[in-house]
Amino acid sequence: MAAVLELPSDPDRPADSDDARPALALAASSAEPVPPAPPASSGLKPIARLTSDSRVARIVPESDAVTVLLYSSQFARDFIRSDYNFCAAKIAVARGGKVRALETALRDAANWFRKTNEWISRHDARGIELPHETIELIITRPLAGLLVRCLTLFDRVFVGTLEALLAEKISSTDRANILTNAEKRIKHIVQVCMPDNDQYDFDGERRGQ
Repeated sequence: MAAVLELPSDPDRPADSDDARPALALAASSAEPVPPAPPASSGLKPIARLTSDSRVARIVPESDAVTVLLYSSQFARDFIRSDYNFCAAKIAVARGGKVRALETALRDAANWFRKTNEWISRHDARGIELPHETIELIITRPLAGLLVRCLTLFDRVFVGTLEALLAEKISSTDRANILTNAEKRIKHIVQVCMPDNDQYDFDGERRGQ
């Protein structure tokens, strides 16, 4: 019988504010279209550009703080492309209670991932080597570094649950539930980033919640 993981409840998700994420602007060109790059060995579509990269450049125009992230999952790829720079920019300008709210969300997520990976490792499933991609990400503040850490831990959950599934230590339903909860932990951080600084009390609680 496959082991069952008691999954944490879904995190709270504040409503979106008027400060919505900017859409990725696609520049028109009169030159001949360039054929899309072929999928990498991982099967994931290469990331040509990260959304909100200009926003980060305006906030930290001369930042040399970068890190290299390895990822194998489609969720990590989509989050990096569409949400990472938005979160990094919001983290860079966060003040007061919003910093507290972000610290809580990121540390709670990191702790959940750590405990989940410890539970997965106890199944002692045979390791597999999945193809991965690499990308350089700007670290605007230490909390942005913790977000990158959460993405790394997410990918470990992604690979670890696959190993456990192939070893018949967990069921496909178990894996789907774990990954759904893992994705919610990361998406919750985006929701915390959205409201402006003045929408948080000094203790990190969202006003009106």
